[in-house]
Amino acid sequence: MLKLRQDIPLFPKGRKKALTFSYDDGITQDRRFVEMLNRYHLKGTFNLNPGLMGNKDWLSQPGIEVSHYKMDKCEIAELYKGHEIAVHTMTHPDLPRVPEGMIAYEIAACRRELEEIAKKPVTGMAYPFGTYNDKVKNAAKVCGITYSRTTKQHFSFHLPEDFLEWHPTIHHTENTLYSLWEKFLEPVDNEMYRQPQLFYVWGHTYEFDAFDQWKDMEEFLKQAGGHDEIWYATNEEIYRYVMAAQRLVYSASGDYIFNPGVLDVWMLIDKKEYHIPGGETVTIG
Repeated sequence: MLKLRQDIPLFPKGRKKALTFSYDDGITQDRRFVEMLNRYHLKGTFNLNPGLMGNKDWLSQPGIEVSHYKMDKCEIAELYKGHEIAVHTMTHPDLPRVPEGMIAYEIAACRRELEEIAKKPVTGMAYPFGTYNDKVKNAAKVCGITYSRTTKQHFSFHLPEDFLEWHPTIHHTENTLYSLWEKFLEPVDNEMYRQPQLFYVWGHTYEFDAFDQWKDMEEFLKQAGGHDEIWYATNEEIYRYVMAAQRLVYSASGDYIFNPGVLDVWMLIDKKEYHIPGGETVTIG
């Protein structure tokens, strides 16, 4: 008999929380940042511009004068091993301001170049300048993009309703970073649990130079690592897991759940945790 109940997804291994990072432009400061992520066993997504790789330019903005040198293509595969590389277009245009044909080229050509490096499909993206509209979203989807990060911070921990408008939690320069992290770490019991919680940090590693933040960021990473109750994942891993959970197939009675995918999925159903392996059916109750 169909029962009134709450079916709430959990992250892998039954975790309720996840942490991810997203950094743009593929600049030489990424070398130091990746070393720091690796030291504390964290994962990030790096959004790259193949058409600009190897360029040596200087970023001049109000309050910022800093190196913006791009990584050489030959370094990319080794540097970002264990992390994710994602689309940031070929040359970083403001996509809503260019013709649709150029949008499609910038995204598709970037995918092709990055896939030659990664030796696997690349379907993630971050919008250059954080700008997008329906035209850009539609072009990204047609070009095979499954998710794309914006720059609109929401200072909370929810997952996106639309992965092509994936808003991050916070930029690392915000002075509320530590206090928000402390809030994120607060325990969540089964009575209060309503949805998986994601802490999503974004930025550019040149900002660590521009604002003298390397020491502060390493302290944050040190505090963030090593929590057994947190899943450390790339953007792509989070997207794929959420999609796997959404594709679970329920029987008419609700007593059986079939997982048609290859990823194992965890659910909290009426305060009881269920592990639903890929390709298998689990009985509820």
